[in-house]
Amino acid sequence: MLIKFAIQEFHDDRQFKNVSNRTLETYKHILNQFLEYCNENEIVNVEDITPNTVKKYILIQQKKGNKATTTNTKLQRIKSFLNYMVEIEVITKNPADKISISIKP
Repeated sequence: MLIKFAIQEFHDDRQFKNVSNRTLETYKHILNQFLEYCNENEIVNVEDITPNTVKKYILIQQKKGNKATTTNTKLQRIKSFLNYMVEIEVITKNPADKISISIKP
C-alpha cells in the first residue's frame, strides 16, 4: 500500500475513533513529515519501511535540533501509524517496535 494512502486511511480511522482535533492535526503533521522523508528516499510503500528507515528519520529530526521529547512524540505517532498497518494486515510486523529514545533528565 502506498504510504500516502495509508496515512489517509489511518487519519480516517482516528477520526472514526473520535480522537481530538488537536491529536488529528499532530498525527497529520508528523506523518506528512515522515512521508516527505520516505519520498525523498524513494520509499513509497508501507511494506518497504524498515527499522532503519525510522531510525534515520528520527536521527535527522534530532540533528535539526528537535528535543528528545519532540522526537519521542514523533516516534510514538509513527509507531501508532505502523501498528494500525499491522492491525489492518498491510504489514505483519511493526518495524518501529523495538526503537526507543532515551530522554536524559
